[in-house]
Amino acid sequence: MNAETGASLINRLEPHPLREDLYGELHARPTPLLRGPLRASHIVFQNTLAEMAESQAHVARLAKRYGTAGPVPDANHYIGDFGGFELRWERHTEFCAFTVVRPDCGEDPFADPAISLLPEDWVEAIPGYLVVACHAAIMEAGRPQPDFDELNQWFEGQLIAGSRISEGRASVWTTFRMHRDGFGRYLIGDHGLSPFQAGRTLQRLLDLETYRVMSLMALPVARELAPETTRLDSELATIMDQFMSIGSPEDERRLLEQLSGLAATAEHHRAKTNYRFGATRAYYSLVTSIVENLREEHFPGMSSLGKFLDRRLTPGVRTCQAMENRLENLSQRVGRAGELLQARISVGIETQNQTLLSAMNRRSGMQLRLQQTVEGLSVAAISYYSVALLKILFDSLAHAGVPIRPHLATGIALPIVVIGVWALVRRIRHGLDADPH
Repeated sequence: MNAETGASLINRLEPHPLREDLYGELHARPTPLLRGPLRASHIVFQNTLAEMAESQAHVARLAKRYGTAGPVPDANHYIGDFGGFELRWERHTEFCAFTVVRPDCGEDPFADPAISLLPEDWVEAIPGYLVVACHAAIMEAGRPQPDFDELNQWFEGQLIAGSRISEGRASVWTTFRMHRDGFGRYLIGDHGLSPFQAGRTLQRLLDLETYRVMSLMALPVARELAPETTRLDSELATIMDQFMSIGSPEDERRLLEQLSGLAATAEHHRAKTNYRFGATRAYYSLVTSIVENLREEHFPGMSSLGKFLDRRLTPGVRTCQAMENRLENLSQRVGRAGELLQARISVGIETQNQTLLSAMNRRSGMQLRLQQTVEGLSVAAISYYSVALLKILFDSLAHAGVPIRPHLATGIALPIVVIGVWALVRRIRHGLDADPH
């Protein structure tokens, strides 16, 4: 089968609606090809769904302003050449990222940042809340490694973490702090990076900055929930202490109401924080993956990026994970306590039902005996009146000249009437017992 035949065959097949999207997903965020020296500015805004759509439209307006092509509708990624700089825009689940790249680095890599090339009025109108802001610079290949005084000046005297990365083809320094301009800073030394490696290295470091900050979004939530979770734990312990002193159905109902309220509160907190804690796990996983892919080589006398993040970032993430586990554990314990109380209530209800059934059985026996007594009286009464009517009939026939002896005929009819009435009453009762309605 040649290529033309294969293409013709494929065109005749019914494609899955997501086929093209699934093939394109691996290439939705291409690695930029970059050559140093360069400077980049990276800003990230947390957005609502409506703000994400507005963010894309905002980029399109900038592209129109510069006379270049804007992002296609519903795109999640855009790279635009604006003449003196390049703008990258990315839409993620809950944030949009903007990266501005300009050539050259200068003697001071952070003196004239790339973001200064963007119109101020356009930057001020970007929708959403600013979460991440950092500058990055790739120095000219072959430039001597900066000494301590230069690093101290560029990073404003803050504690620096750094290492060799990408199998020794680059060096990186940062402080993981905001500087006086409100931006973080990454300085990259080029020791033989190809354009692909330079672009990948810059992208990884900017992603590292983004995801490490986003992974801590749940930390204030966890700290705020800590006292409330402690209170709920204490309330559950108090309820469990009262289990041994339950003395009446009213006590059971009261404790069940308290447990229901406790369960509702716990589930409310879980539902409110489930996405945030889940996002923290995902972002932290990306951070650790990026650090591993940097393949760091330790600088003597300086903490590597991975070790710094392990000491400073990991405890905060673990605090979030611990709070998530506490809420999950609390919900499970409240559920078990509720099941225990429900089992106790069910046993009490079964005991009451047994007592009620026994009483109903006794009443049924009494009703049966009463019914039998009534049936006997009914047979006697009906037989008495039936025989009386027959006696009147026999007397009338005798007065009419019929050769009959009334007293003898009445005596003969008596057992026949009693047996007949008894059989009729019994048949009626059996018919009523057999009728399910």
